[in-house]
Amino acid sequence: MTYIELKKVFFRQKMLPLFLALFTVLLVATGFMFANKKVHIAVDGTTIMISTLHSKPQDVLVQAGIHLDPKDEYRLSTKKLTDGSTISVYRAVPVTVTYQGKTEVIVTGKPTVGELAESLGMNMENTKLVPEGQNKIEADMFIQAITLTQKEVERDVVERFTVMRQPDSTLEKGVERVIEEGQDGVKTIVARIHYADGVEVSAEQLSEKIKEPPKPQVIHVGTRDVVDTSRGSMRFSRVMAMEASAYLPTDGSVEGITATGVKARRGIVAVDPDVIPLGTRVYVQGYGLATAADVGGAIVGNRIDLCMENDSEAWRFGRRSVKVYILD
Repeated sequence: MTYIELKKVFFRQKMLPLFLALFTVLLVATGFMFANKKVHIAVDGTTIMISTLHSKPQDVLVQAGIHLDPKDEYRLSTKKLTDGSTISVYRAVPVTVTYQGKTEVIVTGKPTVGELAESLGMNMENTKLVPEGQNKIEADMFIQAITLTQKEVERDVVERFTVMRQPDSTLEKGVERVIEEGQDGVKTIVARIHYADGVEVSAEQLSEKIKEPPKPQVIHVGTRDVVDTSRGSMRFSRVMAMEASAYLPTDGSVEGITATGVKARRGIVAVDPDVIPLGTRVYVQGYGLATAADVGGAIVGNRIDLCMENDSEAWRFGRRSVKVYILD
């Protein structure tokens, strides 16, 4: 046997099994690659299942006889087409989109509002979508894309003055007197203003600094609850400013009988019972002690009619503003 013949025998005995093993591995790998896969297709409101050897979703759709229009889209549930994958087909539908002052009708096969917005080049960091981005696209849907912006501003605002009320025993109860007028101040604030499509919607204050401090208003509040009369000091519950007039005992009736049945005389006054109840004891500035025991058609609200002894006293008194003390 020659050397060449010996070499051929050696090759058949040693290398042939190795080639056969490699061929077997390649055959198995190819079989896995092109093995039958069961794939689900969700389209037009229904789901179908198909067995396929294809590895590309578009080829599977062609195999299933599903036609895609130019703007129709699909999504694969897995990264690659494998056994059990689902291909979801989204038919293109018209939607109305409003963005940056423009409104247009767009035909889209995007599955969600957010994907459509991104495909239109919207900056999602400063855009608010109505409805929100995760909502599914529906035919004739109205989508509003609101541009959100913000800026910091510095403003001078009024700082309102406060009111300080201080008791004063020299003033009668119910009397208030302004001792010092209040004055508003000014403060500078830094705020962040939030805008939606250029319209201010909210503001948040970042800092503030007093520029001119406000000056408080000081009011003295009377606490003195006694009034000096010809019979000494008397306590009162409140004091009222009223318009007083004078009348004679016979002005109401010839007999001089009041609405409460008592005889009209000095010390009897007519009042509005809704303001001063009948029977109330009062002290009238410039007149003296009296009892509310009569009424009059013209005596309404803060008006009081004082009974005088004669014409001359009534004429001297005339009509004037008086303080009326409601006695305890």
